[in-house]
Amino acid sequence: MLKYWLTALGALTLSACSTVPDELAVAEGTHLTPYTVALESPEQAHNNTARWGGVIAEVRNSDAGTTIEVVNYELNSYGRPAVTDTSDGRFRAKVDGFVDPMVYKKGRIVTFTGVINAPEEGKIDEFRYLFPTLDVIGKYLWKESNKQPMEVDYGSLWYRHHWYSPPYRVYYPVPVRTKGGKQGDNKTK
Repeated sequence: MLKYWLTALGALTLSACSTVPDELAVAEGTHLTPYTVALESPEQAHNNTARWGGVIAEVRNSDAGTTIEVVNYELNSYGRPAVTDTSDGRFRAKVDGFVDPMVYKKGRIVTFTGVINAPEEGKIDEFRYLFPTLDVIGKYLWKESNKQPMEVDYGSLWYRHHWYSPPYRVYYPVPVRTKGGKQGDNKTK
């Protein structure tokens, strides 16, 4: 009986770790076309299903719908873009209807599921660029992270013991100190 419960708990844990949000789900067995394929050979990727995501660069609304320009990043196992110092490029997500640019604002992390359409020519500043496009079926705006940076401070003031403490040292993570005594910057340690 215990073996049954441990197996069930293990399966539940594994499935919970790798599921994408319902808004981004696709039918089981659906092949998702990677962004790089659409970038390198758009005619081969046309009309394929894809799940792409990244950081919003621009939102433009019109009577025909909304175009969201996104800096593409690789997605982790549950569909969230892993923002790093490198990107494969940008894509445009075409959404039917109005998308509020105050909610989907520049810098937010977003993931889209949709059908790859013909690429569009455009510009990034003065650079001419061919944007892969995605006709959006599902979208998910990831919550902004308010995680505070933590580190272990090995400075003498942070691990002093009271007179009644054991003779061993215990190090604790402490908030990173900032300018003016606030937390977040790395000025004072």
